[in-house]
This record gives sequence, structure tokens and C-alpha cells, in this order.
Amino acid sequence: MLFLLNHQIVEIASPEALLLERWRAMGCGDPRTLRAQQTIDFVTHRFAEISDLPEAEKLEHSRELAALIVAKTGANSLIFKPTASGGLEPRLQDLPQIVLQTYLRGAANDADTEHKAVG
Repeated sequence: MLFLLNHQIVEIASPEALLLERWRAMGCGDPRTLRAQQTIDFVTHRFAEISDLPEAEKLEHSRELAALIVAKTGANSLIFKPTASGGLEPRLQDLPQIVLQTYLRGAANDADTEHKAVG
């Protein structure tokens, strides 16, 4: 499954399985007791914490957060809009998979072009 977390596409083979395996390490508490708004609040806070991590680490945390959102809200996209106060306003959406696949292909093409320019 593809998930758009802010401006990054992450692939999650089985969101519920990943969540069951990783929820303790994530620090979200038992996901079965979380409501959708609690989930969004947790992900918003956690997303801000991981923003300065190296890309590989950030990607793994992003997969976990995406799995949590999918499992608790059913949405496949969470975009954070900066607010005037310096915070983040979360916006959930359920995007068609073709849109996510197109975005993923575009990101791969951008990365390929960037590698050719550097190399």
C-alpha cells in the first residue's frame, strides 16, 4: 500500500501487521485504544520530532506513522500545513492509488535525474 506522508510516499506491505509489531517502540500506547484524533495528535507531534533525522531513519519512522494513520483512520494521505503560530495543521485525505503511484514515479524520476546530474 502507498501512503503520502507530507511530501513523501512510503510503501507499507501490511499496515496492521507493522503496527502490531512496532507499536511499543513507537511510543503511541496500545493502538487498539486510540481514537482517530488521538492518533492524529500523536503523529503530528512525532512527525515534528523525526524531521531532523537522517533519511533512512526518517523513512522507517514514516512507515510506522503511516501504518498507524491507515489503521486508525483509513486515510492514505496526511499532509501537514504550517500554521502562523509555527505549528503544523494535519490534513487527512483518501487519495486514489493512481495518484499515489504517479507521485511515486515522479519522485523516482526526480531522484534519477538528480543522480545523473551529480555523477
